[in-house]
Amino acid sequence: MPVFTTHFPIQTIIRQLFVFFASMFFYKQLTWVMVGMVAGHHGRSQLALSGWATTNNQFPISHKIVYQLEASFRSDTKRQYLQTFLLRTGAFVQLNSQWSVGGGYCLTDNRRTVGGITGYASEHQALEQAWFIHPVYFGHGYKTFMRQRLRLENRWLPNVVKDNDDLKKTGTSFTNRLRYQIREQIPLVPVINDFNKGSYLLVQNEFFFNVSGQQYVNGKWFDQNRSLVGTGYRFNRHMDLELSYMLRLIKEATNGWSNENLVQVTALSRL
Repeated sequence: MPVFTTHFPIQTIIRQLFVFFASMFFYKQLTWVMVGMVAGHHGRSQLALSGWATTNNQFPISHKIVYQLEASFRSDTKRQYLQTFLLRTGAFVQLNSQWSVGGGYCLTDNRRTVGGITGYASEHQALEQAWFIHPVYFGHGYKTFMRQRLRLENRWLPNVVKDNDDLKKTGTSFTNRLRYQIREQIPLVPVINDFNKGSYLLVQNEFFFNVSGQQYVNGKWFDQNRSLVGTGYRFNRHMDLELSYMLRLIKEATNGWSNENLVQVTALSRL
């Protein structure tokens, strides 16, 4: 019985498809951000600007398994109080130099107002995700790093009602949300092998889709887009610090699209 071989294994085909797809969307990301900035500037007479402070830390458990811990503090649009506190934890497996898969848990404590009473209500999430990272070359000695991430969030949303002068939780509603993020990191120094130190630029876009339980959120399938531009500095192979601007577009249940401008400071560590 003859044996047939191929010079194009399925892994190579899938990788090339991802590279092609991501490259097509790179300049579209820039368009999203530029159009969004203009829309955000003209859409409101007074600028609504939130502040986010985020830390993302990775701790290797073994050669292939990495534990990840992320915390984020997010203000309201007038920067007067804490709007959201987010804690995300989990682990991922490094399948090879490009592919990673993982899962985890996320707690989101969000400020809400019901009947004139304001308080915090916690949302719980289980999440499953996969990453694909690959270089994009621009001439000899220059390359960028593109990351694509697909995340499924299993969300238990709190149902709260006004109870005298407090908010009371009456149960939870279950929904699933799918997030697709594409992120381009552009070093401002020549990179031959690894990028271990120096400044870089960021371009990022993320789409949000409610794949089930839309009636428990805003009734929409595609309901959010986050466009980001920023800059960062890599101190060494273990530490990055980033400053970025994000335009957040949110589909409201009845009022169409709203926008939120925010500035984010992010510290990343890889121990």
